[in-house]
Amino acid sequence: MPKSWRAFTGATEYDLVIVGPGALGRAFAALVSRRARVALVARDGRRAERLRRGYTFREPGGGESVVYPEAFGPEEAPPARWGLLLVKAADTARAARVAARLAGLGVVSLQNGWVEDLFPPPPPPVIQGATTAAAKVESGVVSLVSPGRSWLPAGFEELAELLSDSGLPAAVSEDLLIVRLRKLAVNLVINPLTAVLNRPNGALLEPQVWELGVELVREMEPVLNSRGLADGQEQLLQLIYQVARETAANVSSMLADVRAGRKTEIEAITGVLLRWGEELGLELPRHRALYHLVRSLEQIDRGQPLQ
Repeated sequence: MPKSWRAFTGATEYDLVIVGPGALGRAFAALVSRRARVALVARDGRRAERLRRGYTFREPGGGESVVYPEAFGPEEAPPARWGLLLVKAADTARAARVAARLAGLGVVSLQNGWVEDLFPPPPPPVIQGATTAAAKVESGVVSLVSPGRSWLPAGFEELAELLSDSGLPAAVSEDLLIVRLRKLAVNLVINPLTAVLNRPNGALLEPQVWELGVELVREMEPVLNSRGLADGQEQLLQLIYQVARETAANVSSMLADVRAGRKTEIEAITGVLLRWGEELGLELPRHRALYHLVRSLEQIDRGQPLQ
């Protein structure tokens, strides 16, 4: 594939449309726009106008630059070859329809949780991938905490190469279901525990907290196995411990949402596990307790009565 992406497209066509200008969406846009034409789609025109005024982007090495994205509201956004879906789980259905309307070749979601049931039918294909990339916004500065690695479905080789060439390692995976289930396993432990404890990811390494993590893995293992993940408890525990250690100083996205008074992704993470468990006749009491605790934190922080 040619390294000059502009040679691939007509003057009016974009290479990539990113729907969801949160921290990760803006970080991806900042890097990919150095190599290709990127359209960043906001919830509405007013928010797009604010984005066009620019934002400060900080790379993992500490370098900073001001990015002036080509930002649009959903109605005026241009067509593109590929689409990336990077919205919160609650916004999936609406955002996926926008991305599918704009992206000619396909859309990949790199969202947290299990959201594929909310995607519109093809064409084009809208498929959930996975990423370990992490970004945050502090004092108005968008920081890419880690480029991580992204896994895309077959047929998205061109997009994987574009992301990799932009400094965001990506590859097509033949075992995408397994990759996604492993990421879900990590999120099922780290996200709700850190949200309830109001602590960074490293809190899981404390002995008493880790004991609870072990119990959570014991509960969820048979459910994830029924969905196609053959990993045993020890494999899952090793993976979760490694992620908690490597991201010890990070604030999980669920904790960030709770602190900001936003709706969390608990439904697309623990809520999905509980529904799968019900289908198997399994109660999962520890996961259910965490689910209700996080939902309570959401309602308290948003000034709503507890349900």
